[in-house]
Amino acid sequence: MPLRLMRIQSLRLVGGMAVLDFLNTCNGRRPATSLSEVAESLLTLEDIIYWFQHANLISTAERDHFLTLMPASSYEQNGAYQQLIAFREQLYKLFFPIAEGQRITPAALASLNKALVDAAPYHQLESVEGATLWGWCRSNTLEEMMASLIGRLAVQAASLLTSPELARLKLCSTHACDWLFLDTSKNGRRRWCQMSICGSREKAKRASTALDPVE
Repeated sequence: MPLRLMRIQSLRLVGGMAVLDFLNTCNGRRPATSLSEVAESLLTLEDIIYWFQHANLISTAERDHFLTLMPASSYEQNGAYQQLIAFREQLYKLFFPIAEGQRITPAALASLNKALVDAAPYHQLESVEGATLWGWCRSNTLEEMMASLIGRLAVQAASLLTSPELARLKLCSTHACDWLFLDTSKNGRRRWCQMSICGSREKAKRASTALDPVE
């Protein structure tokens, strides 16, 4: 297995929806974060394509096809990469305030609405084993691939925004973590993106503080 693929497959998917997991591929841009720098998990366009398959947003066959559509020019690859990262950050700026209890403004929806319009020509109904499901047209160019990738995120984002599940959206309680997640716990009191990571760190920090000698 290629080292790149192993690294991407090691990225945690704990958001409850793939679109939230995509927002969680970066850390350190949260206001008042305790981190000194931004940590980016997806470094290239190829990384993003592998991640989409890892998050089940595309199939393995689609992943392999998308890799063939990557332009030879590193400049074009970087342009497509920056477009996807920019959309991720626009979505983060949309969902972060919601997780903080703020209301959605019309201006915050502008980039998402544009992405939905751009993706519409590639989003279609398909018959799969007798059932009618939403699917995506086969991409034949880099432009179509980008519309398809961004469109999948946009459709999920719109679905969450119009769902009662939006009330479950939370931000990790650790200030060194940007991650968003849906709290599906029975009591609705989940505080961390993952108890075994951020929860354990916070508890260890508190224990250390409690043991500090009083001067």
